[in-house]
Amino acid sequence: MQKEHRDRIQMNFSSLVEQTDLDLMVTALYEKGVFSELMIEPYKDNSKDARMRKRLLYIDITRRGPEAFCNLLDALSENGYWDLVRDLDPSSSLHARNSRPAPSFSGESKFYSLSKLKKTGKEPHDPNKNLAQHSSSSYIDKRNTTLNKETNGNAERELHVKGVVNLNQNSEIPHFNVIKSTKFVEDNESDIKLYRTRGRNRGVLVLFSYVAFQFGIEDYRHGACNDAVNLRYLFTELGFKVLSYSDLDLTETQHALSKLREGMCGEGPETVFVVFSSHGYARSCSSDTDLRCSDGGLISRSSIINYFNNDNFPELNGVPKVFVFQTCRGDNNDLAPRSPEHMPPPAPTAPPAAPRPPSGTAHDGAQGYVDEDRPDASVDRLHSDILIAHATVPGYVSNRDVVGGSWYIQALCDVFAERAHDCHVEKLFTLVDERLKLRFGPQTSSVDRWGFNKRLYLHPGLYED
Repeated sequence: MQKEHRDRIQMNFSSLVEQTDLDLMVTALYEKGVFSELMIEPYKDNSKDARMRKRLLYIDITRRGPEAFCNLLDALSENGYWDLVRDLDPSSSLHARNSRPAPSFSGESKFYSLSKLKKTGKEPHDPNKNLAQHSSSSYIDKRNTTLNKETNGNAERELHVKGVVNLNQNSEIPHFNVIKSTKFVEDNESDIKLYRTRGRNRGVLVLFSYVAFQFGIEDYRHGACNDAVNLRYLFTELGFKVLSYSDLDLTETQHALSKLREGMCGEGPETVFVVFSSHGYARSCSSDTDLRCSDGGLISRSSIINYFNNDNFPELNGVPKVFVFQTCRGDNNDLAPRSPEHMPPPAPTAPPAAPRPPSGTAHDGAQGYVDEDRPDASVDRLHSDILIAHATVPGYVSNRDVVGGSWYIQALCDVFAERAHDCHVEKLFTLVDERLKLRFGPQTSSVDRWGFNKRLYLHPGLYED
């Protein structure tokens, strides 16, 4: 391998280790002849830490001859790690985005610097004018729809679980255009402040995707691979660093979540998005949801969020944290009757609310009241700056097309690509729900705010020096 190629791997070594899936990369490099069957055995040794095995993999690549670097770029590209390909290869065609109708910047960066604009006194050319908006056909299959060719589907699932093939190898860069900002948006509502999103380190996307499940515990999630590909592309174009994990078991999922603080402490991201995509189940007597990991283990939505609360992850206190859960939350279908005779009876009148305690507030399990006139200034809220978006409402299924991917993620990618340049995030999710209704039909998304009291604009493609 040439020295300059080794140097590029060394410069991006941490990103390669943090962002790539070990099984996918080992499989791809084995198929390209970079490693023999005997040579990949150390990378499959589950008795050793997965991070250490990935470190060993990328160290060994530098010793695998002059073609190893090109094979590594091909493997990364085939698995959707386009941001890493661009970092490793400045001459990569991925910089130009020739496979889709991308705006031309005449050789300049896709980011606008306000300091340069002030010096020149010129407004930037808007590259988004007159561009055709992305549109795609509607899908109406439900989450549990299966392929007609059942035999081929079973074989596909088995090969994917064993790590023999990568089902995304032939996937192309998504053909939708992420419109970039040409100016920072300032709200006129003086009583609502803005989260600051003007730096180069715009944000981090942490993506956990569960597609194949061991021992046939759950149905293979056909189409869900496209969700991961589209999300990685979308957030890369929004200026985010992407950390992507696929088909982890419960222990690996918990370990990855616990290590995020260690890996992100030096990053100082302005925004964090966390996306979980899997089968989901409503918890009895609770609004919480359990998510299925690849080994069948369950992890709850609340426990995931708690990894990011102000006690466990104090570095993110004040940083907007947006959680997106692409899962079912029950077994009901979101269908409403269309004629008056099928309308449900009116809900009973709610009982009057209990009177509020005259001085202070109380919560279940507490003795006495908290004196509101004397708050403890040394204690902060455990949860703040959190926005939680669900593909559906409690008790109901989330639908997925076996080819195009989940309804909700398709709507989210469309709306964020089209409107992130001029809408704050809460409005974006409102538009996502409207798009979900218009494009697909019976499914209702939901959003919860936990101390998310500012406007969050993503300002894709724009930074302030």
